[in-house]
Amino acid sequence: AALLLAAAVLFLSAGGRWFVVETPSMGEAAPVGTLVLDLPVDVDTLAVGDVVSFETDANPGVVYTHRIIGIDAAGLHTRGDINGATDPWALTQRDVIGTPVALVPHVGWLFRAAPILLVGTLLIWTLTSAFTDRVTRTCLRIAGGSLTTSYAAFVLKPFVNVTTITNTSSPRGVEATIVSSGIFPVRVDAHGGTSVHLVDGQVGRVVIHELTANGHYQLTSNIDLDPMGWAALVAVCLVPLVLCLAVGRVEPVRAS
Repeated sequence: AALLLAAAVLFLSAGGRWFVVETPSMGEAAPVGTLVLDLPVDVDTLAVGDVVSFETDANPGVVYTHRIIGIDAAGLHTRGDINGATDPWALTQRDVIGTPVALVPHVGWLFRAAPILLVGTLLIWTLTSAFTDRVTRTCLRIAGGSLTTSYAAFVLKPFVNVTTITNTSSPRGVEATIVSSGIFPVRVDAHGGTSVHLVDGQVGRVVIHELTANGHYQLTSNIDLDPMGWAALVAVCLVPLVLCLAVGRVEPVRAS
């Protein structure tokens, strides 16, 4: 903890700023939920292929983290890795916030969930304080913590989420270009069409041959783990139960 605190102080004292990726434009390089740690940079030291974070006058208050695809007299030209179009601006030193020293996948979800987890924990702690029995109080707090975590997951959808980027009609049907923006690998199935396996930030395509009765196309996504992954997921889900059993009462039993 002390080492992390010292690193944070050094990072901030060097002008560092942090952001959480909220859109899938950078694909697998920086999926949704990635924690971006930026340090100030001189634009003259940047090259094509570098990733930069920046703000523009066109969208004040919105921070973008995109890759440099060109440099000319007008400035830096950028684009998200999975975006079809180049960003409509040329960046100068005043626009650039910094360049990432680290892109930490998934950790940003914890920062986004922090308000929900904090409020939920305080509420549960307060409500269970009335119980004088230690075992009852502790088990209720464990159950409440699990409920709070589940609610945060329901609201933010960090584990499984798929976004449709484009739809293209053809004689074969409708081709949908999609991107996964959840932590778990998923299998996306098109109703009456093909399927694709995606990891976080990966782009894929499915072809829908049949529409639903109301004329829409339907995609379903499900967690697609290997046996070891499922075993690990089940083990994590069992943690609250194991903790409750660990703090449970031990009743003496007389031999008959």
